Amino acid sequence: MFDLSIVLPTCNRSSSLAACLEAIRSSVNCCYEIIVVDGASSDDTSRVLQAAWKSMGPSLRVIEESRREGFVRAVNKGFRAAQGQYLTWLNDDARPIERGLDRAVDQLAFAPRNIGMMALFHPGSSECNVAMEVRHQGRAFHLQHVRGTLYANFGVAARATFERLNYFDERYFLNGADPDFSLKVWDTGMQVAPALGAIIDHDELPDDRRTNDRGRGEQDNSALFAKWNLPERGSREAEFDQTVPCTLRGLRAARAA
Repeated sequence: MFDLSIVLPTCNRSSSLAACLEAIRSSVNCCYEIIVVDGASSDDTSRVLQAAWKSMGPSLRVIEESRREGFVRAVNKGFRAAQGQYLTWLNDDARPIERGLDRAVDQLAFAPRNIGMMALFHPGSSECNVAMEVRHQGRAFHLQHVRGTLYANFGVAARATFERLNYFDERYFLNGADPDFSLKVWDTGMQVAPALGAIIDHDELPDDRRTNDRGRGEQDNSALFAKWNLPERGSREAEFDQTVPCTLRGLRAARAA
């Protein structure tokens, strides 16, 4: 069994994909597999994957979609195919830094049983919703919160936890799935904890796909707040407090019932 399964959805960003695969190869020491879910790319993605397989061999697996079905469904396909004890996901323009994924796996492996997910620090273009910050080589890397509750933009959790919580909610297309999964972790009574020293670099490159998906992302955000009973925007409870890292009150439907 692999220690870690890294699910990597991609579509028509072969140069970013190549950099991500190389960063994983050079910075992850634990026994891992990479599951690339290719959303019907028409660029050089297949060539990049063929070249990567020569150095990675069977630790690299590829799932080919007949058409792009969005980030959430792509990641779930990888999760369901994963064989690792722990699972994580990366965007194709993200790169783990200096054993960051190893640190997250090690911390979760030795964490108390109530820790359900480790959240990895990442760069952000906005200062909104910042829960915690670390500095690395002069740059700021953040963890974020959603209305006062810490969540993982990039996270590591046990495969058993993903199975128990039914993976990402496929009613989201792009934006809402990662905070939603973290909220599901909190809702079961487990916690999302910061992975100390674990950093993911992330370019967030502008392209036509990101521009075209913007409307879907806004719908995802609306669906997230319709689903979960979180404090209202601007309220004191919606600010992040490290001593009380969860403000979630559960599902709105459950509260109304």
